[in-house]
Amino acid sequence: MPAPLLAFWGSLGVALVLTALALPAASPAELGWFRPQWAVLVLLFWVMMAPEAVGMGSAWLAGLLVDSVTGSLLGQHALTYVFIAWAGLSLYQRLRMYSLLQQALIVLLTVLAAELAAALMLRLARGQALSLALLWAPLMTALCWPLVYGALAPLRRWLGPSL
Repeated sequence: MPAPLLAFWGSLGVALVLTALALPAASPAELGWFRPQWAVLVLLFWVMMAPEAVGMGSAWLAGLLVDSVTGSLLGQHALTYVFIAWAGLSLYQRLRMYSLLQQALIVLLTVLAAELAAALMLRLARGQALSLALLWAPLMTALCWPLVYGALAPLRRWLGPSL
């Protein structure tokens, strides 16, 4: 297994743990809307830094893992993660040149589009109402982009200059 792919699955494992962490019992349920999508951040980072190793197949499998961890509609995250990976693969050369602030804006727009697609899927599958609260997760995800980038960039450098 190539080192970037191993690094992706290892960092995705950490992201899945962060995703599965329960909120404190005393916290209001609405606080869940403010949870960043850690797996999306890891996926975007590795798609941007190692596009030859992490692609849409990895995104599909990561989405299925997130579906199983969160108990959501099977395929919901898988489909949106493939969309996110496609966007990342289409723009990875440009994204590498942008500043962290510009990258965070791209993350915001990409995750927002994926959230809207997921909300429409849930609307069709379960009749779930659309809510403006779905805007919070993409915003929090974009705000966490510099943290995840800063945490994973040393790992990328350690893997070597070939990436």
